[in-house]
Amino acid sequence: MTEADSMAAEKDNRSHMILFRVSPKEYEAINENKEKAGLRLSEYARRMLMGDTIVEAPPADMNILIREIKRVGSNLNQVLKKLNVLGIAHPLELERCAEDIREVLNLIYDTYRPKKKGDK
Repeated sequence: MTEADSMAAEKDNRSHMILFRVSPKEYEAINENKEKAGLRLSEYARRMLMGDTIVEAPPADMNILIREIKRVGSNLNQVLKKLNVLGIAHPLELERCAEDIREVLNLIYDTYRPKKKGDK
């Protein structure tokens, strides 16, 4: 079962409702935080109550940045392969360049990927 199937099954099983009151100040803070996270109120509350770490939603242009980094990495990879075939570049240099690009992408993903309770 995929994660999407699991989430759909879990959503279908949500038959209990929890109602509680908050002060106007608490309500404003909750709304502000759920907006920053890019979540609906119900999803934000559910994640908070389950102990998940809520991260701020990435900026709208983050996907463009990631696509550009991947494009640069792909172009660099093609150039480095040609240099390697010609015997101009050392394989360790090639791997270092590729690893640098992977590290940048992982940093972006780790910054904005939602974390579940118990994740590091």
